[in-house]
Amino acid sequence: MRLTECPVCSSREFKEVLQVKDQLVSNEVFTITECTNCTLRFTNPRPENEELGGYYESEDYISHTNEGNSIINRLYKIARSFTLRSKRKLIQKDSGAKKLLDIGCGTGHFISYCSENNWECYGVEPDAKARNIAEENGNLKIFAELDEIENQQFDRITLWHVLEHLPDLKGSLQTISRLLKDDGKLFVAVPNYTAQEAKKFAEHWAAYDVPRHLYHFNQEAMNLLINKSGMIVEKTHPMWLDSFYISLLSNEHKYGQHKLFNSFITGLLSNIYGNRTGDFSSLIYQISKTR
Repeated sequence: MRLTECPVCSSREFKEVLQVKDQLVSNEVFTITECTNCTLRFTNPRPENEELGGYYESEDYISHTNEGNSIINRLYKIARSFTLRSKRKLIQKDSGAKKLLDIGCGTGHFISYCSENNWECYGVEPDAKARNIAEENGNLKIFAELDEIENQQFDRITLWHVLEHLPDLKGSLQTISRLLKDDGKLFVAVPNYTAQEAKKFAEHWAAYDVPRHLYHFNQEAMNLLINKSGMIVEKTHPMWLDSFYISLLSNEHKYGQHKLFNSFITGLLSNIYGNRTGDFSSLIYQISKTR
């Protein structure tokens, strides 16, 4: 499928910027283009929507299987245990809100954790295997598709590294806005291609993750997308650990080895750069409805 206009601003003017290899499943090479108007990057052409599921079929895709035992996946699981608490504290801050929808919940670790802390939790997960794991482990209500949710609104809606996977950006955000209470908050975490380690690794930057990542954001494109969806970005929050994890994966992609010390230094420098500029490896956008 080839897009002929930008999914954010509808411009038809874009340029090819990178050729990126699918390192997880197919070894195919995909083109990333950049809109010359709003600077959104997107994988173009990309597989047809009905073909995308095949590109997630790997035991190393940890958010769907929870089975990967490589050193990187073991580190991912350790980091996940630390980030669950910080995510819950972030969405809880300054509010007594207790009804949560996690879109792209994977195997359900976040909503299971929140459920144990007295939240009323729901999830959306298209992958049947991941959805079954989430339902069995947490006794949670997990929808297969966003459109299945009717007659409900939520205090908090979260997408942790999910928005970049959704084929219909605008349609999905319109639905999310409808499901969000007027005084609710939306939290969207996405990779940021203007981070320092993204520039360092270029086509080997693991957070491009083609073709599973259909869109590649910077702050300019994200703010425009959210505004066009009738919402506003209130603030951004850094994801400090992502720079280290992505650097490990990127070194493996580029050199065939993890280079632990080098990855640590790269991740540290990226966070220092992000602390100065606001351009961290990944950002959490805290979003509210416009009034």
